[in-house]
Amino acid sequence: MRLRNYAPALLKPFNDELTRKFLFALLFVDAVLLAIFITYNVLGLNHGDGLIAEQFWRFDIGLDLSFSENFGFFKWTAIMVFMLASFLKKPNAMSVFIFAVFAILLADDSKQLHEHAGRFLREGVFAQVIADPHAAQTIGELVYFAGQGVVVVALLWLAYRFGSPEQRLYVLRFSASIFGLIICGVGFDAIHSVFEGAPLSWVLGLIEDGGEIIFASIACGYGFSYLLAQFQSAEVSHA
Repeated sequence: MRLRNYAPALLKPFNDELTRKFLFALLFVDAVLLAIFITYNVLGLNHGDGLIAEQFWRFDIGLDLSFSENFGFFKWTAIMVFMLASFLKKPNAMSVFIFAVFAILLADDSKQLHEHAGRFLREGVFAQVIADPHAAQTIGELVYFAGQGVVVVALLWLAYRFGSPEQRLYVLRFSASIFGLIICGVGFDAIHSVFEGAPLSWVLGLIEDGGEIIFASIACGYGFSYLLAQFQSAEVSHA
C-alpha cells in the first residue's frame, strides 16, 4: 500500500471514544500547566522573594524538574508500557521498535543526554574552533540530536517495514508526532537560544516546550489507541 493512502487516516481524529477521552485528559493537564506558566510570566509572578515566586520552578515548563517535565516522563513511560502490553498480548516487531524509540526519548529527557553530549563536544571538539561557549554548546547538542535522529528514523523504518498495514498506520502517526517534537524541541530551541534573555523570550520558550508537551500527549494517545486496537482485534478474532 502506498504511503499517500495513509494520509487521510493520519488527519482523522481517534474514532474510539475511550481513546479520545484519554487524549483529552492528557491535553487538559497540559493546558492547565501551560496556563499557569503563562500567568506567571504575564503577571510577573515569577519575580520577587514571595512564596508564589519561589514556587515558579515547579511550573516552569523549561526546567528539568518541573511538573510538566515529569508529566512528560510519564507519557514516554506510558507509551513503553502500552507497547510492552501489546507485545505480550500479540507478539509483533512493531511494538519492539516503537518501545525502543520512546526508550531513547525517555533516556534523553530524564538524563539530559543532549546537554551532556553538547558539553562534551563543547569542551573537547569545539573548544579550539568556536569561541562562543554558548554557540559551541548549541552546536554540540545539535550534533547529538542528529545522531539520535538517525537511530530513531532507522527504528521507525524497521517498525514500518515489518508492520502490518494497520501497524504501519500507527508508525506513521508516531512519526508525525515525533516530527512535531523535533520542530519544537530542536528547531525552536535553536531560535530560543539565540534570543534567550531578550524581552518576551519566554514566548519562544512557550512555543518550544509547550509544543513538545502537546506533541508528547498526541504520541501517548496514539500508543493508547494502538494498545486498545490490539485487544479489540483479539476479541473479534475469538468471537
